[in-house]
Amino acid sequence: VGNIYIRMMKFANLIFLFICMSLQYTHSQRIAAAPPPECETVKGQRCVFPFKYRGKTYSECTYDGTANGKPWCAYQTRNDGNAVPGKWEDCDPSLCDFSSNVCRTESGPDQGNTCKFPFKFNGQTYYSCARWTWSGTNYGKYWCSTKVNSFGNHVSGQGNYGFCGFCDNPDCGCGGCDGNGGFGGINARRTVQNKVKGGSPN
Repeated sequence: VGNIYIRMMKFANLIFLFICMSLQYTHSQRIAAAPPPECETVKGQRCVFPFKYRGKTYSECTYDGTANGKPWCAYQTRNDGNAVPGKWEDCDPSLCDFSSNVCRTESGPDQGNTCKFPFKFNGQTYYSCARWTWSGTNYGKYWCSTKVNSFGNHVSGQGNYGFCGFCDNPDCGCGGCDGNGGFGGINARRTVQNKVKGGSPN
């Protein structure tokens, strides 16, 4: 009788162990299958992807057109996928994915905002920071527009520009230092050779 009892207890223990392992595996599978958190704005609005803005389609939060240097998304779109004007907000960085490869201004009127490439100014199009060719304390620095209109033109008269760093951010268009602590990219050299005509941005 004692041997039978011992065998039954061992069998029961095996069954108990099997049940525990099965429950643990099921729990692990549920955790693994849990959907990722949905991207939301800082105010809790659910981002709608993809969405269109100024002719471009976005599948994640974007810095394009940002006024404060933060990525944003549309939370309401029209039937054609275009973002409804005003129905957008900054993305919650803890819930959303977005590229951090952006060029930010390090000084100037709109310090800390992102450069809006490409931008047009005085008849030229810039795909990287442009040399400041106007006299004064900023002469020789490199600047970019931080706000453009629907045609890509720099919006003047509101301080929508800033100065880029010195060869420490390749996303600003730095193609190798020019020996003077400035940008040496193709666009930068072209700008030096052909000085921009007209007044400076403001």
